[in-house]
Amino acid sequence: MGDEIPAKFGVTLQARVPHHAEIRLVKDGQAIQTWKNQLACTHITTEPGVYRIEAYRNYLGKKRGWIYSNPIYVR
Repeated sequence: MGDEIPAKFGVTLQARVPHHAEIRLVKDGQAIQTWKNQLACTHITTEPGVYRIEAYRNYLGKKRGWIYSNPIYVR
């Protein structure tokens, strides 16, 4: 699961979700950027690490995890 890509020349990470959500970019287990009420996000990096996207939506008055991507290994 997931894929590996070299970081040598820079990597553009992009994600799109089907409904507005809070989108978090997670690197090595820590959220490094958050986009609120968005349908898409973009992040450019040259830093190695394990990246993934998490999307959250409000449901019954609480923020709930909705989408969790597979990891992308930037080496």
